[in-house]
Amino acid sequence: MLTRYLAGGLLACALLCGEAHADTALTDIQANAAAAKTTAVKDGWQGSLAFGYLQTTGNSNTTTLNAKGLAGYKSGDWQDAFLFQTLKASQDGMLNAESTNLNAQTDYNLTPTNYLFGNLDYLRDVFSGYERRTSEVAGYGHRLLATDTQQLDLEVGGGARQTRYTDQTSDSEPVELVSGSYLWKFTKTSNFSENVTFIHGASNTYSQSVTALTVNLAASFALSVSYTVSHNSAVLPGFKNTDTITAVSLVYSFAPAEPAKNADAAVAPSTPPP
Repeated sequence: MLTRYLAGGLLACALLCGEAHADTALTDIQANAAAAKTTAVKDGWQGSLAFGYLQTTGNSNTTTLNAKGLAGYKSGDWQDAFLFQTLKASQDGMLNAESTNLNAQTDYNLTPTNYLFGNLDYLRDVFSGYERRTSEVAGYGHRLLATDTQQLDLEVGGGARQTRYTDQTSDSEPVELVSGSYLWKFTKTSNFSENVTFIHGASNTYSQSVTALTVNLAASFALSVSYTVSHNSAVLPGFKNTDTITAVSLVYSFAPAEPAKNADAAVAPSTPPP
């Protein structure tokens, strides 16, 4: 059963990305959502699709599905990143976890190490007490470390957040954001990433840590293992402050093809001087 669903996920990825130019070097396009800030490393579209599925039967019937889609577009000093992720889990036919997150960010590079950004975020997680939560933040980012194998970014910003709770109450407030992202390409086919975010408002401080390890399997396919911890300082009665997610996903990544080399120019004899 598990093999059949994994094969279906692979087929879906192939259908969605069949027209894209696959990049066989995983380090050219990061294959996990935590590294969203570093996806658009070359001009053009690039991104990744991650899919994980688990099903058990017998004494316990459980089903868990997680999916992530990440796309980046770069054009000169402008860089865009779009993230979609969803999680659904059930036990004995009863849904016990379901969340959807959409995120979009635009960066404008002022210098190779400094940039301005605008970010929009949407979350729906009724099992944590949120019918919907949206935020709009703008700010400044600085690249503290940039080498061939490591990258460290820090962002600060401010904006607004609107929350609609499952008890039908709502609030709207200004917020401040501080986030950091670290990427370490420790081999040509593997990378480690850590992304930490804090969003503070008068009614709630939200923090999240996403730790991920991604290893290339073959060509454009990779295996990603991630651990996410989300914490809200204030929640509705009956809900817990902290949620954790451990995900194992199969990842398909794509990126612009390398420019074709001019073979004719390489073999053409030089023109002798007059």
